[in-house]
Amino acid sequence: MTTAFVTGPTGCIGAATVQYLLDHGVQHVVGMSRKKNLSRLEPEYHDRLEFIEGDITVLEQVQDAISSIEPELIIHLAALQTPDCMAHPLQGMEVNVVGTRNVVQAAYQLGDKLERLVLASSSAVYGPRDMYPSETVMADVPYSPANLYGYWKVCNEGMGQAFHRETGISTVCIRLSTCYGPGRDLGMTSAPTAMLKCAAAGKSFRMPYQGREHFHFVGDVGAGFAEAALAPFDGYGVFNLRGITIHTEAFIETIRSVAADLGVMDLDIGIAQGAQGMPFVNDLDAEASLAAFPNMPLTSIQDGIQISLQAFQAMAEAGELDAAYNPGG
Repeated sequence: MTTAFVTGPTGCIGAATVQYLLDHGVQHVVGMSRKKNLSRLEPEYHDRLEFIEGDITVLEQVQDAISSIEPELIIHLAALQTPDCMAHPLQGMEVNVVGTRNVVQAAYQLGDKLERLVLASSSAVYGPRDMYPSETVMADVPYSPANLYGYWKVCNEGMGQAFHRETGISTVCIRLSTCYGPGRDLGMTSAPTAMLKCAAAGKSFRMPYQGREHFHFVGDVGAGFAEAALAPFDGYGVFNLRGITIHTEAFIETIRSVAADLGVMDLDIGIAQGAQGMPFVNDLDAEASLAAFPNMPLTSIQDGIQISLQAFQAMAEAGELDAAYNPGG
């Protein structure tokens, strides 16, 4: 029986990853988080996830959890996001660097019982788009983080590389940019999802930034991390998650079009006056990702928006939709 250990299983990406694992042959999934809030997990999965309450910044708790489970697969997703890292840099280092160190150290003690370690990285490790003149941004271009969050992710990738060199256990780091869809309710780049919620609720919303943005539908993100753990792979590798780059205006126009097809007209959505430029790189190249993990899906922007709007409409009708934008920090 294959066992997967997932940190951050109650978050947006964590819940999608847990569901994909359980749907694709992993019989035993154990999640570790500080609070057991399963609201992002579909009800039919609640009893299928074994939950351990714990804090990844406490080494003993991480070691006890991982040693007791002895998983074949570890997917480390727990993190403090960009705005919170800027507002609370020491806490950001504790969660994003020390927390990852704790997971890696606990994984090291499993020895050959562990088959794969997957770590979440970010497009924040890259510099501005004009730093990379090629048509797309490959995973082997130079680092140039614009903030501490990016440096924490560079550090995590280094820990993953060191772990593989010492143990020989296959290790994968996955970089992603803007995740959107049901469950995405925190962080600066949760703004596209907040707009979708407001569209479903009949509320106004203005994007606080604009420009070309690299989008990943939440289901694809969960599937991407799960496939990075499940698919055959040897060695160490850093990969860009599959996604789609479009301009903010095109994303908004697609919302209008899909909403009209669903009978929602006269949306009060747009771009805020004085909106800043999109601070993160776009055009992430995922050819190497698809070659290594051929089952990584890619949902079109139109389909991702439709799935999201329908989910948020159902939540609004049930009185369960919180359309607030919470960038953090």
